[in-house]
Amino acid sequence: MQKQRLFLLLKFFVAVIFLSISQQAFSDSETTIKEAVETQQRSQALLNKTDSGKQKIRPGSTPLSTLLTMTDLVKQGKYDEASKYLDMRYLPPKVKNVGAKELLRRLIIIWQQQNLLDLTAISNSPDGAQNDGLPSYRDLMGYINSSQGKVPVYLQKITDPTVGYIWKISNQTLVQIPALWAEFGYPDWATSVSSYLPEFKIFHMENWQFVSVVVIVIVSWYLIKLLTNLLGFIWLRLYPEKTAFHHFLTGGLRYAMTMWAIQYGVSKLGLSLQAKVIFASGILDYLAIMFLILGIIELIAQRLTNKLNEKFSRALIRPLSTTVKVLVVIVLILSWLSDAGYSLTTVLTGLGIGSLAIALAAQKTLENVFGAFTLYIARPIKPGDFCQFGDITGTVEEIGLRSTRIRKLNRSIVHVPNSVFASKELENFAEIDRRLYKRELRVRLDTTSEQLRLLLIALRELIISHPKTLDIAARARFEEIERDAFLIVVNAYVNTKSLPEFKAIAEDLNFHILDILHKLNIRLATPEQRIVITRAEPIPEAVQKEAEAKIQALIEQEKLPFPNFSDEEKAAIKDTLAYPPEGSPKKEPE
Repeated sequence: MQKQRLFLLLKFFVAVIFLSISQQAFSDSETTIKEAVETQQRSQALLNKTDSGKQKIRPGSTPLSTLLTMTDLVKQGKYDEASKYLDMRYLPPKVKNVGAKELLRRLIIIWQQQNLLDLTAISNSPDGAQNDGLPSYRDLMGYINSSQGKVPVYLQKITDPTVGYIWKISNQTLVQIPALWAEFGYPDWATSVSSYLPEFKIFHMENWQFVSVVVIVIVSWYLIKLLTNLLGFIWLRLYPEKTAFHHFLTGGLRYAMTMWAIQYGVSKLGLSLQAKVIFASGILDYLAIMFLILGIIELIAQRLTNKLNEKFSRALIRPLSTTVKVLVVIVLILSWLSDAGYSLTTVLTGLGIGSLAIALAAQKTLENVFGAFTLYIARPIKPGDFCQFGDITGTVEEIGLRSTRIRKLNRSIVHVPNSVFASKELENFAEIDRRLYKRELRVRLDTTSEQLRLLLIALRELIISHPKTLDIAARARFEEIERDAFLIVVNAYVNTKSLPEFKAIAEDLNFHILDILHKLNIRLATPEQRIVITRAEPIPEAVQKEAEAKIQALIEQEKLPFPNFSDEEKAAIKDTLAYPPEGSPKKEPE
C-alpha cells in the first residue's frame, strides 16, 4: 500500500513538473522566422541602397530618412548623433534627466522585444503617410504592448531653424519610456554583467544575454539530470525489474524537461524579437516533444520486447520502432517549418529534385530497409535460427534495418546486407522436421549376387527395425553397376530435429552397417586403379555356398524380400533393434 501511494505521488510530481514547465513559455507571437528574415533582408537592402548613393535623401526630411539615418548611426555605435532625432521638447524633468542617449537606447531595446523595423513600410514622403487617421505632422511606427495597453511609437514633423522642418521620434512616445522600461527593461545585474564582458552581439542577443543562455543551458541540464536520477533511483527501489520506465526517466523525459526548462529561463531574458522568434517559433518545444515522443516509443518497444516470447516478434520491434522514430522526426521537422512560416508545399516541391538525388544516393540503404521488411513479413528466418547462406553458416543473432548479423561456427560475426540476404537462396536448418540419413556403399565387384541380396535384406531390416528411423522413403537399393564397384544406396529419415542427436543416430547406423558387412564377408571397393598381374583371390567357396543356401531357402519359403518386405514382415521387425546400443548409458543424446 505504501509503495502504491509513493508511486502515485511520483506520477503526480512528474505531471506537475510537466504542467508547470510546459505552460511557462514565450508569449504567442504572430511573427515567424521567415517573416523576421524577410523583414531584415528588405530593410538591409534599403540601407545598402542608401549607402551606395542610389537613393539620395536629406536626413530627417522624411519619416524614412530619419529612421535610415538613426539605424545607420546606431549600427556605428554613434548614439549621441542618433539621439538628435529625438524630440526632447516639453518633456517632464524626470524624463529629460534620463538623457537623450539613454532614452534612445531604452526605446530600441523595448521596441526590439516586440517589433521588427520594416523600413520598407515607412513613408518616404516629406508629408508622411496620408489617410492614416493621424495629423499630417505625425506618422505611426508601431505599438508596444504593455500592461497598461498599447503604447504608440510616433514620428513627428517639427520645425527646425536650419532646414525648415525635420522628422523626429515624438515626445509623446518618449514620455512613456520610463514606465515601459520599468516593465520591459533589463535588471541592474544585467547591466553590471554587461560592463564586465566584451562588447558583442550573437544571434541578435546582447553579450550578457548570450552568456545567460549558456548558463541556463548548463544549469538546466544538471538540475534536470539530478531530478531524473533521483526519480529513477526511487523507481528502481520500488520496481527493480521494471527498467524500461527508468530508461525513459533518464532518457527521453530528461531531455524533454531540459528543453522546457531552457525555454522557461530564456523567456525571462528580454530577448529581442529577432532572437525570440527562434525560440517562440517552437524550436525548443519541438525538440522537447521530439525527445518525449522518442522516449515513449522506446519505452513501449522495451516493454513489448520484455512481454513477447517469440524471438522473431521481439526482433521485429527494434527496426519498427526505429522506423516510427524516423517518421516522427520528419513530421516534427515539417511541422516546425510550417510554424516558422515556410509553406510545406514549397518545401516539398523544393525537396522534389533533392529527394531524387537523395533517393539515388540512398538506394542501397532503401534496398536494405525493404529487404528487412521482406524478412519480417516472409519470415524465412528468425533470431536464433541456424542457417546457411552461400558459404556462410551460423546462427542468426539480429535482423536490423540495414543488415542481418550472423555468428559463424568459429564465433566470428558476419553482417549481411538485407537486400542481399532477402534475394539469395537461404537454407534454414532450424525448420528441419526430420533429418536425412543417406549412405552410398561401393561394394567390390567380386561380391556374388547372393551376397548382395543378403546385404540388401540386412540393410532393409536395419532401417526398419531401428526405433529412430521413419517409414518415409526408407529404402536400401542396388542402384548402379559401376566400372569398379556395385553401388548400394541406403536412404532413411531420422526422427529428430537436433543435429547432435542426428549425428549420434547416424553413428549407430554406421556401426550396424559395418557389422553387417563383416558378418556377410563383404568388402567395400577402394577408389583406386590397380594393375592386376596375378589372379585376384577368390571368395572362399564356403562363403559362396552359405549365401547360395540362404537365398535358395528364402526362395523355397517364398520369403525373398524383393523388391520389398511384405507388410507382415515389416510389422514383425519394426523397432526391434536396440537403441541406444547395448552397453551404452540409457540416455538420449542432447
